[in-house]
Amino acid sequence: MQCYNLLMENMEKKKKRLGALDIVLYSVSALLLIGGVLLLLRQYVLFNGDYTPPPAQTFQPTAGPTASAEPDDTPSASPTATLEPTPTPYPYTRIMPVTLYFLDAEVMTEIYPVGVIEEGDRKGQMDTIDDPDVAAWYEPGYAPGELGNALINGHKSWKGKIGRFSVLWDMKEGQRVAVEREDGSVLYFKVVSVDFYPYDDYPEEVMQIESDVAKLTLITCYGDFDHSAGTSKQRCVVVCELITDEDELSAAQ
Repeated sequence: MQCYNLLMENMEKKKKRLGALDIVLYSVSALLLIGGVLLLLRQYVLFNGDYTPPPAQTFQPTAGPTASAEPDDTPSASPTATLEPTPTPYPYTRIMPVTLYFLDAEVMTEIYPVGVIEEGDRKGQMDTIDDPDVAAWYEPGYAPGELGNALINGHKSWKGKIGRFSVLWDMKEGQRVAVEREDGSVLYFKVVSVDFYPYDDYPEEVMQIESDVAKLTLITCYGDFDHSAGTSKQRCVVVCELITDEDELSAAQ
């Protein structure tokens, strides 16, 4: 009888130890599952973050004169692109863009100036910023609102985090974007085209900065990553035009 009691006590102790171990294993498994879900969300779901609509304007000014900060080369979207010269600047001070608003998606991103990459495999291409939450504006070209094609790019993702420019994939013609400038003024643009091109085979006009209207071209990557090329296989290009009509501007805000 005494042996039986000892055996039962040992079994109870083992049960308690196994029970505690099960709890630990279940907890670890749950944490790993939550961590995996968070990583997937971070990679495939865009968290909009804080969004504040741009200030409303009573009327949109007409496009400014064609101007450029300094003569330079037009950037290429791929190593095979042909560069076009930037026009000689006019003697006036343009207003720099600071924030881009995707109004329908309620996503906003800060804008920072960049130039052309000067060395390496991507020499001659428009530079980018290694941050999924900001946009890069080609400063040697045109500023948004000038009579020309202002170029702004951003990442679809960076180091496992989805980028704010991934919203370009779902944009439609007629949607609006807004650009806030350093003086507090806001320009509104309407989407006139959304296209997808192979990264090394796209129409030349995509990256041309010459235009007889005030345009804004937004660019990001799309598709699978091509390891041999070191970039995604496609580009998503969204072309917008400045809204100058008062009634159309009121509808955009």
